[in-house]
Amino acid sequence: MPFRRLAVIALALAAGHAWAQSRITQALVYPGGAEVQRVQAVPAGAAEVVFACIPDRYETDGFVAQGLGSVRTGELRVQTVPKAAAGCSGDAALDAQIQALEEQIATLLAERQALDLHLGYLKEVGKAGFQPTTGETLRRQGLDALKQKNALQRQVDTLNRQLQPLLQQRQQEGGDVGAWLRVTVQVNAPQAGELRLTGRTQRAGWQPSYRADLDSAASRVQLDRLAEVQQTTGERWRDIALVLSTRRPDRAMGQVDPSPWLLNKLELRVPEAWKRATPAPAAMAMPMAPSPELDRVQVTGSRIDQPLPSFESDFDLQFTVPGATTVASGNERRHVRLDRLSWPAQVVTHVQPQNGVQAFLLATVARPEGFFPPGAVQLLRDGQFVGRSHWAPGQETSERLFFGPDDRVRVRVEPQGLDGGNGGFIGSRKTVTVQRAYTLSNASGKPLAVQVLEAGPVAQHQDIQVQSRYVPEPAPGTWRELPGTRLWRLTLAPQESQRLTVSHQLSAPKDMGVEGWPE
Repeated sequence: MPFRRLAVIALALAAGHAWAQSRITQALVYPGGAEVQRVQAVPAGAAEVVFACIPDRYETDGFVAQGLGSVRTGELRVQTVPKAAAGCSGDAALDAQIQALEEQIATLLAERQALDLHLGYLKEVGKAGFQPTTGETLRRQGLDALKQKNALQRQVDTLNRQLQPLLQQRQQEGGDVGAWLRVTVQVNAPQAGELRLTGRTQRAGWQPSYRADLDSAASRVQLDRLAEVQQTTGERWRDIALVLSTRRPDRAMGQVDPSPWLLNKLELRVPEAWKRATPAPAAMAMPMAPSPELDRVQVTGSRIDQPLPSFESDFDLQFTVPGATTVASGNERRHVRLDRLSWPAQVVTHVQPQNGVQAFLLATVARPEGFFPPGAVQLLRDGQFVGRSHWAPGQETSERLFFGPDDRVRVRVEPQGLDGGNGGFIGSRKTVTVQRAYTLSNASGKPLAVQVLEAGPVAQHQDIQVQSRYVPEPAPGTWRELPGTRLWRLTLAPQESQRLTVSHQLSAPKDMGVEGWPE
């Protein structure tokens, strides 16, 4: 420890200040930030407690002190200390490990230098002349010294290989900290106790992810809730209690007052530069007739719409990671499994022929209870990785998870037929009939549950008429309350094929332009 810092600590202790090495005990991490707790012992009679060597990546107005036991807190001051004068590091334990290795290397190098002196002495003795027995003794001593020197060099090389990654780690974690913070808390400590200091930082966070594994034989989905934690505070969180929270302090804290919706007459304003222009000749000075387009514009207005509200839950769900956790500062990412759930699922092969001939495997489960933030999901089928997707549970009663293509079902889409087109007129109306047909084949050796979606036309005007005919008849009602969307539920036996046909007859006034009218 530098002499300057030793002197400062000695003066602080003499003046009734407590200045010891604090330890980080807990980090409560939420998406976009963290609250980090550190604790320091307070001796009886202390008037101030100093928390030193806190990276300047914490919010200076976010520190809160809490006395434990009989310790009571008073004023809290935050001071920024330049890096050169602080003598701080982001990981005292790492510094101790580096120092121990450096001392071992220095000791070995000193022993090697001593061997160099011994070899030099032997060389000088050899130059002076010697008896045969003396020469043999010198040769053996020199050989032993060279062997020891080579062995020492190998030990130095081994220790250097251990030291280099630690130096890189220290540089990565705290080497780019610009300055350090010193937090001083006035206390009243009639008895010894502890002081807890909580600080906020935006240089940490976690994001949710999931791993969904479909057991096709048991028709169950196993879901692992995962969290990816990272922090770049400049200090290592060593052996702490890690708590992950779903709170979002970065959300809007309220709404502004609504803006009035004002309607006013549109007036054609003439720029001042035009008014100052040279008057036109008399023949051109006659007022122009109002433009038909301007004559039809009666009013104008402005309206500031608030963004549509997104689904956010005010419930703060917290996960405490079991045991002690260490999270380094920098590019390291910790992956933590928070929970494992299992649900019965309805597994079907899903087909939308209008969007393509590829069938997909779909598992539907009841909407799970609890809070599930949107996140990436790894998809596995019977333990085998099949791909990735995004999962964002809504407020529906069920949730769907696609598990990739299902090549067991082959889909053939026949060319669409049009009967009538724009030339089909009945009296004052135009008509057209759209015909579609699909053939589904089960290429596997076991029965398969298949669902097929068809999005039919939906009339948005009272003069537009739609008549649809499906063979076979799909399930009653619309699918997931989507207008015009119908669902077939089929069970295809092994190697069985089934043909589905759809006919939509459209009718509208012949002089009406209709958006979406088939050509």
